[in-house]
Amino acid sequence: MSAVVPGAIKPLANYPDLRRAGGLLFLSGMSARQADGTIAGSARTADGQATYDVAEQLRVILRKIGETLARNGGSFGDIVDVTVFLTDMRHYRAMNDEYNMWFAADGPARTTVGVNELPHPDMVVELKVVARAPA
Repeated sequence: MSAVVPGAIKPLANYPDLRRAGGLLFLSGMSARQADGTIAGSARTADGQATYDVAEQLRVILRKIGETLARNGGSFGDIVDVTVFLTDMRHYRAMNDEYNMWFAADGPARTTVGVNELPHPDMVVELKVVARAPA
């Protein structure tokens, strides 16, 4: 079963926010993209240089994941696997510090992958999540 979650930001292509398969929920990749198209945790300086706050982007993403799970009867405790995509491994420590505030050591399995780019140049982190489906 696929679902476009009510209240969620519309995906940029034809894919669902999540797909239920058996006892699992597969959430499509989540970024810090806002409804107005801006990317939370990114800014431009007066001279046009981009600055990024990977911790803020991750907070926004995790809130969106939590909201998506809650709308489907789930919670963070249901997450079993997380894949983190980072455009720059120099952000790893800041991402990890923020991640550790949301999950304990006995939390979900996790893989972090360095990628060349994400769909928008101001996105520096994206998460892919698998969770247990509520009964």
